[in-house]
Amino acid sequence: MAVRSEAALRRVGLIIPVLASEAVLLEACLANIARMRTELTGDADLVVVVVPQPAGCAVLPQPPSDLSIEWLPQAQAGVSRARNAALDHLRGRVDAVMFVDVAVRPSSAFLREALALLADAPLVSAPVAFAAESPVGAATASRVSAAFLVFRGFIWSSLIRMDALGDLRFLADIGPGTPSQHQAGEDSRLLYAIVRRHHLRSLPFLAGLPVARLPRGDLAAKVARYSFGQGYLVGQYLVHPVGGLSGLGYFLLRALLFAGNSLAMLLGGASRSTGLRRLRAFVSGLFGLDRSVPPLGRGL
Repeated sequence: MAVRSEAALRRVGLIIPVLASEAVLLEACLANIARMRTELTGDADLVVVVVPQPAGCAVLPQPPSDLSIEWLPQAQAGVSRARNAALDHLRGRVDAVMFVDVAVRPSSAFLREALALLADAPLVSAPVAFAAESPVGAATASRVSAAFLVFRGFIWSSLIRMDALGDLRFLADIGPGTPSQHQAGEDSRLLYAIVRRHHLRSLPFLAGLPVARLPRGDLAAKVARYSFGQGYLVGQYLVHPVGGLSGLGYFLLRALLFAGNSLAMLLGGASRSTGLRRLRAFVSGLFGLDRSVPPLGRGL
């Protein structure tokens, strides 16, 4: 069931984890937020929380003079831990939150329209554009299936109500910055938890207002690094689907495509080891063989 509120939503927390190697990206990220803040005057109040990890890393640039930053250093590396610390820091202070990685460039148009839609939804999402800045098109909202949003897993192109999150948090021991073989999946798991807790079948989607994510040159390395975490979740979705029968059908289709692509990689050359890893992860998720992570849905 969607969370509803009669009061206008305007306080938005922007959570930005940052590593020692990302100072330049952080500087550009903050400059984009400073521009958004000016464009959103009267429509939204932004609370920007930067989470350096590990604590004490000398990466922090001088923020724009007109942008107030709250620094929240963390002793341990890990994107999930950083985001969780910021969520606890913002509890009771903001109406909605967006996870803005240093390479993400949301637009003020997306935030403005998403805030309006949050009156009747726990979260509002948009496509991802791999570009230097977010394109601005039509602000018309459509609906997408909850299963699509969970599988897609791009949490940094979503605006989420804080009261819809409640006590839900990222699984801290997986994801980038941790030693876990699950280097991906923490984003999808949180989206899954929101969808399951609120029994959602569909959600608002601002197709004309994509959120930009800078293009990356390490795509092949990323596919290999994320392969186990992604494959494990593909198997888990078939055992613990959301979105009713249509959601199960969608997950089944994506599982068949995932297995087919993995087989093609296995039969290929340089990607053979990644294809095998994806298939092993899928089987492991299907049968819940990895005890280092809880099954989807536990504790909800």
